[in-house]
Amino acid sequence: MVDASCIFVVDDGSLDDTGVIAACEGARVLRHPANRGKGASLMNGMRLAMAHGATSVVTLDGDGQHRPQDLARLLACSRTWPRHIVIGSRRASRRAAPRARFRANRVADFWVSWAARHPIDDSQCGFRVYPGELLRMIAVRPSLASGFAFESEILIEAARLGFRTVAVDIPAIYGSVLQRPSHFRPVPDVTRIVLVVAGKLLAWGMDPIGLWRSLTLERQRAVSCHPTVD
Repeated sequence: MVDASCIFVVDDGSLDDTGVIAACEGARVLRHPANRGKGASLMNGMRLAMAHGATSVVTLDGDGQHRPQDLARLLACSRTWPRHIVIGSRRASRRAAPRARFRANRVADFWVSWAARHPIDDSQCGFRVYPGELLRMIAVRPSLASGFAFESEILIEAARLGFRTVAVDIPAIYGSVLQRPSHFRPVPDVTRIVLVVAGKLLAWGMDPIGLWRSLTLERQRAVSCHPTVD
């Protein structure tokens, strides 16, 4: 059972009663008067959680794509590997994903893994556990991307700060099962992500060592909950 006092909902300028319903259920709601994008919403929600003493922060997308009952396994993994971002990986159930979505995510995985200098499993999944130590460091750095590229950029910045990733297998939930349509657009949004990552790689001289590491290090996935190692 999760204590509702620990649940923060970011209402990013929605036009429905999301914020009101969440508040009535006991969540703490941060409302943006106008839509500011997924990245800005995540960062502001993380800052709010840290201000209330959180030692780690769990994020879930608002379209119903993630099952709250899977959270226990992500948190257990986080306790085992406290200096890692724990990512829910949908790779094991790839057949459930729309083909264009799956391919777009794999393109993003390649670029994000390159810039992060280690292979990352399902870099576009928003079901994650972030260590508080990392978020305190990120919060004082220059702002990250305000849109979907945020979740890619924070993985890269985390890796440069000494934090790696570890993945836990979760089901892929798409189509009519979703409670809300996803606003992620595979082609334009992945293009923006690639441009953000490519900009970093250009600034780092394309980091050939990072590319080599991302392709040769063992990709540690989920069931064993082991992290990527050097």
